Amino acid sequence: MSEVNHDETLQDTESAEKPQTKTSNIKPEKSHKKHRVFKIIGMVLGSIFLLAVLIAGWLGFVPGLSNLMGARTPKDLGVKWSEADFNSYKTKTNSTFLDFANAPDNPDKPGKKTVFSDPVNISDLNLTQEEITAAINSLGWAWLPAKNVQVRLTNNTMEVSGNLVLDHIEDFVKFIGGVGYSDNDVSKAVNYGRTLAQGGSFYAKGSASVIDNQLQFSLQNIQIGRLNIPLDTASNVIFTGGSNSINNTPYLDIKSATISDGSLNFTGTYPTTIYVKH
Repeated sequence: MSEVNHDETLQDTESAEKPQTKTSNIKPEKSHKKHRVFKIIGMVLGSIFLLAVLIAGWLGFVPGLSNLMGARTPKDLGVKWSEADFNSYKTKTNSTFLDFANAPDNPDKPGKKTVFSDPVNISDLNLTQEEITAAINSLGWAWLPAKNVQVRLTNNTMEVSGNLVLDHIEDFVKFIGGVGYSDNDVSKAVNYGRTLAQGGSFYAKGSASVIDNQLQFSLQNIQIGRLNIPLDTASNVIFTGGSNSINNTPYLDIKSATISDGSLNFTGTYPTTIYVKH
């Protein structure tokens, strides 16, 4: 049995039914060409958009997709903590954390509330990475720009991972005394960050120590999502913010703060009563 070429049959039928004029022959061809062109353009634009979404998702900037791709899951540093670690932190440091809503007036700053008080001098305080991680995650400080934090300490090296919380980042920056940029620049960066990186994961690694209130710091790596941040810009921000935080915290006087394997060693003075804003 011979096979029937349906395409040829269809073409023959169409040729018989349609008048053979220049108008009837040209218009369908142009229409098909237009459809093909639009289809190609759509495929190209669609592919570019899909690629952009996949890249953004991989970098951690598209919440739903990023969750599926793991870009918004913080890097696991292997530091496990419990409530017992937080209690140990409070016992070692003799610290008390109270609600900022009940803070007394600051005698040195009229119209302001007290945040830090009751300083104590101590030598050779040793805090484990689990205790530090527990304290950061347990305080519930509204201005803290991170959650799900892990801190890993090795020989003179600190690694930190977590999720960004940018709701009160401008208040945090002002609280520590700035990061070396104008309020306007910080506001622009924060608005951009809230759009792209709110809740995104971050990771940073560097060496750090403090001697006589002078921060020594070398940043080795920093990422938001899967995007590597330029080290020079990030280093300037972290160094300025860290130095301002040290110098502007009342009753804080660091003689020595160094990192050993799994712990932070501190000698100096620090406030033991802290009023935390929730």
